[in-house]
Amino acid sequence: DASSGYEVRRAMDMGVPAEKISLSSQELPTDFEELVKLGVKINCCSISQLERFGKAFANTSQKVGVRVNPGVGSGGFSSSTTGFSKTNVGGPSSSFGIWHEFVTDGTVPAIVEKYGLEVERIHTHIGSGSDPAIWQQTAKLSLSFCAIWDTVTSLNLGGGYKVGRNPDEKTTDLIEIGSPVADAFKDFAKEHGRELKMEIEPGTYLVANAGALVTKIQ
Repeated sequence: DASSGYEVRRAMDMGVPAEKISLSSQELPTDFEELVKLGVKINCCSISQLERFGKAFANTSQKVGVRVNPGVGSGGFSSSTTGFSKTNVGGPSSSFGIWHEFVTDGTVPAIVEKYGLEVERIHTHIGSGSDPAIWQQTAKLSLSFCAIWDTVTSLNLGGGYKVGRNPDEKTTDLIEIGSPVADAFKDFAKEHGRELKMEIEPGTYLVANAGALVTKIQ
């Protein structure tokens, strides 16, 4: 999972196959057409990105991902405009994806149809929080976006999982969060007759406590 065109190039330089790389970036690289042709999977994070992508691959049935801001998040979202929020992962001003109402009101589907694109992935950024209720709510909402296009084969529930680095911090319980989400995927398969691949971004969760930083204060 890459967040910039530079990360994509660095990964490929290190031997990662282009078709194994997914790019979700607030800034679409100027060379995105070349990256797509090499096999990189791009998730459009704004309406303008989707328009640019569509113009570049009009009427070619090019596969594309759509990153949706579901309106909720865990681990950084503040419902108050004055409250502290280290990272706004799910509010109206969040930069992590296309506001969900533009998906459900037909705006995004119309762009996809206009350029003859094929949506293969829905991507959402929940945040690195540990609230099971938020994760379950967002997963179900994200699955509803997958139902809009019968070409969608995978759902990426991005954002990572909270790691309790300090005594007062709670580490995400993967069973508590994951079991209801897995059930939601099964329900989707029964209702729509197709199984989706679930993509997650564990990232920091795997390595956060694998080492320690030793410093000296003078």
